[in-house]
Amino acid sequence: MFDLSEATARWARVSQMMQSNDLDLVLATDLSRDEILLGHARWLTGYIAIGGPAAALVHRNGHVELISERIGMMVPEYYKAHALPIEPIEGFSPALLAERITRHRPRRLGIAEPQTLSSAIAGSLGGQSAPPYLVDVSAEFERLRLRKSPYEIACIRRSCAIADSVWAQVPDVFRVGRRKYEIMADIEHLVRMQGSEGGFHLILPLPFVGRPMQSLASDDRIDANARYLLEISPRYDGYYSQLTVPVTTHPNDDAAVRAYNDLVAAKQAAQPHMKPGADLSEIAKIVAGFLKERGRAMTSLSLGHFCGMALEEPRHDPNRPFLLEEGMTLIFHPILADPELRSLMRADTYLITQTGAERLNHYGGGMLTGS
Repeated sequence: MFDLSEATARWARVSQMMQSNDLDLVLATDLSRDEILLGHARWLTGYIAIGGPAAALVHRNGHVELISERIGMMVPEYYKAHALPIEPIEGFSPALLAERITRHRPRRLGIAEPQTLSSAIAGSLGGQSAPPYLVDVSAEFERLRLRKSPYEIACIRRSCAIADSVWAQVPDVFRVGRRKYEIMADIEHLVRMQGSEGGFHLILPLPFVGRPMQSLASDDRIDANARYLLEISPRYDGYYSQLTVPVTTHPNDDAAVRAYNDLVAAKQAAQPHMKPGADLSEIAKIVAGFLKERGRAMTSLSLGHFCGMALEEPRHDPNRPFLLEEGMTLIFHPILADPELRSLMRADTYLITQTGAERLNHYGGGMLTGS
């Protein structure tokens, strides 16, 4: 959980955004109960809403209310010990949220992600004598969170280091005949042994594009003469990274190895162009052109997704311009559309710096081959 200096810096940026949008209050609600998708409420308060929904109500003067069930004693004690001006409010209901909002008589209320504003909450607000005007600030919050602070970058670097170290041990645990859940359990154990809180890990049989994604580890065995993607995404102090490398159990799978090497080379060719101010959609064209020269195509011009407290924040949409900024962390993974090697990719975590992109994952091993 962050300290006073980190929290103050975040709230100062939120306060500036509120002034720019003439907002009196901002409401960020987390209804997902999913650590992979935890978002704005946790970013504002550091509180993990595993036990139920939570909301953060931010005042223009910097005061923050945390509204959630089962807050307990440890969270308020932490806030007090670190002098964090967060007021815990025990409980969660549409009526309670409406009461906490309207007691301050806001004219304009910013809503981070309107889809989290349930009809019951909206109805309770609308039933007040002077309901506030609601303003969608989703895009503003997305921008605030995309640029990482030094504290956040340090957490992501550590997550990457854990992923690198664990991937180096994958040949010991990924073997033909083992069940997927056994491999996932080994990886979860290994990331936790290095200080991770756990993470999100996947074994995907190739091709996976066009299939329903099975995120839960199954009892299927690893087959001979098959190809997989293995993703390791540790969560360290609330922050994710991602390292995904293909694995083949085909003997002498030279075609897959060549395709993998072309993908890695395409990423290396694009890396010098990933500077602040560069349009990510234009960089995607560079990657596609590089691969086309080698007779390969991409499934789309999407290069991956951004990453931080949520595993995906947000995904790159190639149909609209997107300018890179210093402090963004990107999971860079162009995906092949080749008929024989569809869905092949290599995913690494990159940091956009003042001078260019830095690959934070240092695992140098190639595509894993063998039995």
